Amino acid sequence: MSEPTPRQVLYALVSAGFWAVTLVLTIGAAVSGLSPTVWTIVLGVGLLASGVWIGLNWRRTGPVLLIAIGLFLAWMVGTLVVAA
Repeated sequence: MSEPTPRQVLYALVSAGFWAVTLVLTIGAAVSGLSPTVWTIVLGVGLLASGVWIGLNWRRTGPVLLIAIGLFLAWMVGTLVVAA
């Protein structure tokens, strides 16, 4: 396997940041009672699955960023919908 490029490392770190922020926001919404248990479980499963996939495929910058940012957007829209 070849040496990772600086771009791959940077994008992997940015993706990990989005993933971690989504994790913290999911836990915060669950603890504060903002989101119902079902939504927290769905996001937890999504975070677990995406975390494993991102960890194994971190060099594939496009899909990794798309998944990490998409999961964040899903948390934002979904939490707004279920909290209302």
